Amino acid sequence: MRNSQTSGLDQHGRAGVAMLGAMQKFASSHVRNAARRAYEGTPEAQATLTAPEGADRLRIMAWVQQSRAIAERQPLYRIERFMQAYVAQSIYEFGIPAVEARRAQFTAEPDAFVDDRIELDPDLVLPDYHDCDWHLRPGGWDGYDLYGPHGVHVVKPIFALGGFAAAPVGANIGQHRLDVVAQLPRRDYARIYEPGCGNGSTLIAIHRRFPGAELVASDLSAEQLRAARRLTGTLSIPVTLRQRDAATDTGEADATFDAVVTFALHHELPHAANVALLKEMFRILKPGGDIILSDPPPFRAVDAFHAVLLDWDTDNRAEPFFSEAGASDWGAEMERIGFVDVTARPLGPDSYPWVTIARKPGDGG
Repeated sequence: MRNSQTSGLDQHGRAGVAMLGAMQKFASSHVRNAARRAYEGTPEAQATLTAPEGADRLRIMAWVQQSRAIAERQPLYRIERFMQAYVAQSIYEFGIPAVEARRAQFTAEPDAFVDDRIELDPDLVLPDYHDCDWHLRPGGWDGYDLYGPHGVHVVKPIFALGGFAAAPVGANIGQHRLDVVAQLPRRDYARIYEPGCGNGSTLIAIHRRFPGAELVASDLSAEQLRAARRLTGTLSIPVTLRQRDAATDTGEADATFDAVVTFALHHELPHAANVALLKEMFRILKPGGDIILSDPPPFRAVDAFHAVLLDWDTDNRAEPFFSEAGASDWGAEMERIGFVDVTARPLGPDSYPWVTIARKPGDGG
């Protein structure tokens, strides 16, 4: 019998994952396109198709809620959202039993990248907002000891080509990470920091672009750090992993990093924590250092129907700060903190990925 790294789930599990992926793709293409046409064809939607110019966060959210009320009266929109909700729930309700069916194989695999390869902090006080079943996963980030294999064999095949949340159908998330990192303006960074590194996928992209750079990354979740250690260790990518609350104190010295990269992090934090995190990144960056962040596009950068789809995740996919982030302008916050040369732009269709790039004033070094 092939080992579980090759065969993954059993036949029943693979068939279920394939069905969920097909449902998500169909919902986010054919059904969504029809729902969009129906929405934009209603007279009441005509005056709300684009965001009000120069609007503050409250006005942006009022526009989104007005647009969502129109969309929710459309049957095709409700069908598309039902299909998306079914897939999001089934990833865990079906996916966890599918992984459990192969528990013996997954737990029997040698794990050379254990906790002594990660700087865990037993005294770390997790912020209140961390107590959530993120993305509908029972128990949150650390609620299941096989979320690592679950991510590889269930989540990744379903989400590999987009069609969920901000990522349009056909999107290649792995390529997006490479595209985002490639926007950093220099090639000679000696030390790079990633807060909220999750399972380590973005660290792979950073290492490929800057193979000689020293990488340091942090996350609140011990399980995510373990997954990152397994992934980067398997690929022989040297990285220092630390359990930290990067929004309060990374534990890093002032002005010791040449660049900071964040990917799909800011919509997981409340607004105040995001501002605190950006201030901490400013502190640890050297003068002349660069920061790039990528997150779902702000509401102001998309049309009304797209904004409604993004806003839906807040209430239906355990993304409590998705809409709060969508109504924010991280570039403006960075300028208030002291960053300069701030630019924000999309890299692909539907304004995704969306990147914001800035620099800490001073000479590089």
